[in-house]
Amino acid sequence: MGFYSLDELVEKVTRTKEDLALQTINGEYLKIQYFDHEADWHSEDRDEFFICLDGTVEFSVEDKNYVMKRGDLIVIEAGKRHRANSSGSVLLSVKPHEKGR
Repeated sequence: MGFYSLDELVEKVTRTKEDLALQTINGEYLKIQYFDHEADWHSEDRDEFFICLDGTVEFSVEDKNYVMKRGDLIVIEAGKRHRANSSGSVLLSVKPHEKGR
């Protein structure tokens, strides 16, 4: 079981600019990620979700663009080409590996 103060974790991740792996869920890592770059176009073989906890981030999925702000959630289905861009945001996601980026 895990109980977390998201505001405290956002402050820590923003200050250190380092990702935090909180715990595993079904063998994958629940992560708070500091995101400050432009990701290349790619696709995954599994569904992904991201919750914006702070800042803004733009996701391009196939031919649509979404600007996320605090409290927004995006679910990207497996096989969909996508990329993201931000100059500094904090995201919550589940990743198959502990290390970020």
